[in-house]
Amino acid sequence: MNITHEPDAHRYVLSDGDEFLGEVEYQIQGTTLLLLRAEVPLDKRGQGLGIPLTRGTLEAIREEGVYSVTPICPYIAKYMMKNPEFDDVKA
Repeated sequence: MNITHEPDAHRYVLSDGDEFLGEVEYQIQGTTLLLLRAEVPLDKRGQGLGIPLTRGTLEAIREEGVYSVTPICPYIAKYMMKNPEFDDVKA
C-alpha cells in the first residue's frame, strides 16, 4: 500500500497498485493543513484501512516538512490523540 499526495486535488490517497483504497482531504490555511475527512470506499470499509490511510498521511506530511496539521475529521483527531508520536506535526 502506498500514500500519494495529490496537491492539486488537496488530498492524500491510499492505493494498492491501481486500486483506490481511501483518501484524506484537506484545506490549506497558511502553513497549516486542516484535515477535513478520511474516507474509505463503502466496499472497502471494515478492512482496517483507516489506520494505514491516516498514519501514512501524517507520515507523508511530516516528511514533506512544509505544513503542520489541525485535524477536523473526528477519526483523524482520535487517531492523533492515541498516537502522540504525531504531536510534532500538530499546529
